[in-house]
Amino acid sequence: MIERYKKIGWLFLLVMLGNQMLRLIFFLVNRTMFMDVDLREYLRLVYHSLRFDLSVFFSLNLFFIALAALPIKLIETKIIRQVLLYLFAGLNVIAFLFELADIGYFPYVRKRMTWDVFELLGRQSDFLNLLPSYALRFWYLFLLIFLFSWIFIYLSKRIWNKNIPTNTNLKSSYLLLWAGIIGVGIIGIRGGLQLKPILINNALLVASNEHAPLVYNSVFSILHSMDEQKLTPIQIAEPNVVDSLCKPIKCFNSELPFQKKNVVVIILESFGKSYTGYSGRKSYTPFLDSLAAKSLICTKAFANANTSAMGIPAVLAGIPAFYNEAFTTSPYGTNKIDALGNLLRKEGYRTSFFHGGTNGTMNFNVFAKNAGFDNYFGRNEYPNQQDYDGTWGIWDENYLAFFAKYLLQEKQPFASTIFTLSSHEPFSLPPKHPAFLDSLKNIQRGIAYTDYALRLFFNQIQHEAWFQNTLFVITADHAYMACQDDQGYYNQGFGLFSIPILYFDPGNASLVGQHANYTQQIDILPSVLDYLHYPNSFFAFGNSIWSVETPYVINVLNGQHLFQYNKELIQAQDTTISKVFDLKKDSNLVHQSFNQASDINLRYKAFLQLLHQSLIENKMSAETYP
Repeated sequence: MIERYKKIGWLFLLVMLGNQMLRLIFFLVNRTMFMDVDLREYLRLVYHSLRFDLSVFFSLNLFFIALAALPIKLIETKIIRQVLLYLFAGLNVIAFLFELADIGYFPYVRKRMTWDVFELLGRQSDFLNLLPSYALRFWYLFLLIFLFSWIFIYLSKRIWNKNIPTNTNLKSSYLLLWAGIIGVGIIGIRGGLQLKPILINNALLVASNEHAPLVYNSVFSILHSMDEQKLTPIQIAEPNVVDSLCKPIKCFNSELPFQKKNVVVIILESFGKSYTGYSGRKSYTPFLDSLAAKSLICTKAFANANTSAMGIPAVLAGIPAFYNEAFTTSPYGTNKIDALGNLLRKEGYRTSFFHGGTNGTMNFNVFAKNAGFDNYFGRNEYPNQQDYDGTWGIWDENYLAFFAKYLLQEKQPFASTIFTLSSHEPFSLPPKHPAFLDSLKNIQRGIAYTDYALRLFFNQIQHEAWFQNTLFVITADHAYMACQDDQGYYNQGFGLFSIPILYFDPGNASLVGQHANYTQQIDILPSVLDYLHYPNSFFAFGNSIWSVETPYVINVLNGQHLFQYNKELIQAQDTTISKVFDLKKDSNLVHQSFNQASDINLRYKAFLQLLHQSLIENKMSAETYP
């Protein structure tokens, strides 16, 4: 019996060592995102990681341990031993697969995997199409998965099948030892004897938000995000105080008549500001740069999200990201909302949404319907499937031409949106493409190709009669989260969310120049309606860029909010503010400020209260609020 306990102990050490090896690989591969972590700091984080690794180990293996340590002779039979071995090896290999996959996934979302990865696999049909391209791009991860799994299974067999007893002497006292082992396992799952079990946020007690992913692992993050799909009410201030600070009901009361200009919103996949001509870095968007010179360009524009599923609702319905859940797949996805489509449809607009991806991708078709877009055009509606890129959908060049053809025959006024896709992994190009793209790689190639496709689109529509009567809004769903910036702004903190937002009206020569105040995706909806002199009240979290209100920006990074207001930025977990930065002096968020103004605290908490209340109580429309 003691021999069996020794085997369990060796298997325990094998898993714990495997977790640390994977943590080291994760750290080394993503080293550019942890540049300020030296050896001493890394070892300190490893020490604190043991608590989280133990929790995962016992969560996955307590059933195996309970059976393997059971003091009965039946456990020693060959078939039972093999079943237990397969149970142990199978569960832990699957866990290691998630850890290895997260090594490549992390740079694009800057957080450990959460339960929403299963929503991604379950609700979007592109995964199997994308797998071959990812296998080529991240071949080393697939090799690591194979080698790591083989070595782990081999060592597990060697440990478990070594010195198999032929005559086991079982004592009743072993029952007490068995009960003690189970008790230790339960304590391990809780992460200790404290009042509440540890959660992901406990990592912030020993590490910064940026370093926290080195403390907990991917499986812990997945297991502890399963029940984070619903928000809880927050009561910080009286409703009238929240309304006075956030002003969710907008009514512009313009004396000017409602101008029924067409509205075309172009959302560009992964178009971070860092790749454009006004980023201070090398530009890969010559056409967008030329268009910006004829537009009102927002020089301090930010995304409210880091995924497409979160970015589209932010742009079209003014709904910011909230923690790890996208509005489209959350329990609140069916809430009544005031969005661009349904607000303008009431004024006689024809509305449509275009995305060349497979219909059903990220629930865009469902969201488009809720947002008031009468017609949805996906890959299924595109007439020539030979233009399918083999991974995401129809090449941008072809799909934008399809979009242009639709607009040429659309009845005015119309409000139409297109979301591009070619500037996404794996950044492949159609067989016939401009030669200059061959010298570019990865995201630069994808950005340059979509910019080229955008030029062709505008060339196709610029001589149409309706062109002069149209407001174009061009922005991104989110920035490219794996951006490499030598100067350190666009690949960390607030800079990770920096995107282009420009308003272009070819019929209004005065709508040009630079808007230098902070703005965000959720400001697009009220800004468009303000520009049109929209005559009715509507609900919006954001503000018009022409508003007299002091602008703010809200983001979510690694489960924490970043909230900018009046040249300050705070980092907060729920209502607990952990850090404050002076953006004017420290845009890279390196040094904490100690001159925190109380008004940013109140405004952040009021906004958070409004966000939670509106989502939970389904009060996201002027017809339902308050």
